[in-house]
Amino acid sequence: MKFAHEFKAALVREGFPAHWVESAVPYGQLKKLIKKVTAELQALGLDSETLAQLVPEIDKNKSSTHKDSDVAFQYDFDGDETTFHPKLTLFIQNGLAVDAKLSPETRIYLENLARRQKGVKDVTVGEPNENRILDNEYESSLALRTGDDNEHIIQRIEVPLTFDSEFFRRLKNEVEVLDTLQEGEQKVLTDEILALSNDVKTLTKPSRFSKTDMYRWRELFEIYLEAMVFFSTHELDHGKRDSATATKQLQWFQGEVMRRGIIDKFKLPASHQAVERFVKINITLLRNVKFQEINQTAVTKILKKFDKRTKLGATRTFPKLIHSGSAMSQTMAKAVCAQLTQDLVKIVPQIDDYLCPICFSIAWRPVRMTCEHVFCISCAVTLQRKKQKFCPLCRGDVILKANADSIDSDLENFMEKYFPKEAREKRIAVETERGKEQFGESYKHPSEGKCSMM
Repeated sequence: MKFAHEFKAALVREGFPAHWVESAVPYGQLKKLIKKVTAELQALGLDSETLAQLVPEIDKNKSSTHKDSDVAFQYDFDGDETTFHPKLTLFIQNGLAVDAKLSPETRIYLENLARRQKGVKDVTVGEPNENRILDNEYESSLALRTGDDNEHIIQRIEVPLTFDSEFFRRLKNEVEVLDTLQEGEQKVLTDEILALSNDVKTLTKPSRFSKTDMYRWRELFEIYLEAMVFFSTHELDHGKRDSATATKQLQWFQGEVMRRGIIDKFKLPASHQAVERFVKINITLLRNVKFQEINQTAVTKILKKFDKRTKLGATRTFPKLIHSGSAMSQTMAKAVCAQLTQDLVKIVPQIDDYLCPICFSIAWRPVRMTCEHVFCISCAVTLQRKKQKFCPLCRGDVILKANADSIDSDLENFMEKYFPKEAREKRIAVETERGKEQFGESYKHPSEGKCSMM
């Protein structure tokens, strides 16, 4: 009862849209179906206490058969993700219907069930046992042999149930409703990301003569990548973040943007609106993640409650039938985050992707070795002067084979276009180093002096 109230309160507290709330897992209705299942089992003499006394045929953790018990049961699902039905099967060994601790009514029910499956007349409580479940007359048609030395005989009896099928069909349908809802929300976010990416392309277009916010957006996206709002690449917390951690990281991102004054640095008014849209996309995605988590918890709780009330152990098998849905695997968050990175954040190239792996500054005048690794011209020349033959990254014999034709002019033009400040600083640093080699330590680059008119 406690979780049911918490579940309803969370749906209201988080301010989810009305159509989201209507699509949430109907936890209360599913609880009512569980009551029907338990009532049906009790009517058959298979209440939770009775089933608890029966040892499952196979221990899932130890993967071994319990051959020392006369009775076991198995609860699984026939069919596939589209069409399935639950099935309760009892296994009776050595001619004993049930454990001696079980009630006479339960024992008689199981015997009658076995008789009906064999076409034998039912018995009632107190009737003589001359026609036991495993009479010699029927052993050959219904018994299974275990294959051990004593050739223990095991009979398989399927117990017909109705309300468990209704429960799991309802739960499966509700998860499918959530999947449909999330697919629609994903499309909305996808369209918004695409529209925003087109606008950001215009706002960050490199230009020497008109205003551009390329560097401001680059810094903003650099902070966003550092925040790792929804997924982490750190070794300690690698993988998907939960909604609480994602909320914390999104708040850190917003606070860091404000602390650095990036919003005030924007030159184009449209950039302010674009930032608001970017933050709104992340907030909407975060809300979707929270909604998924709440419903995932509801599904997990209701399955645990089903097992607690029935002792059937459906938690081990049923989730596999709904594992592929977005509500269970959060594929939506992965897809939207991937699109955010590829279609939006990558619009503005990050300097980290164009650094020389030796000096860790921009690879100005990039020298592409035959092994495809790229170094700035200063580091490439230094390696050749030291007569180093092998690439520092792959150990290929390529360094001394590089020449003027090895300079990647297309990549050089790209860097000059998208990283003009960094390229200029690197060019000045390289030219200054060469000047000092030729003219001594007192050499100063022309950019350091002042021009004077005579």
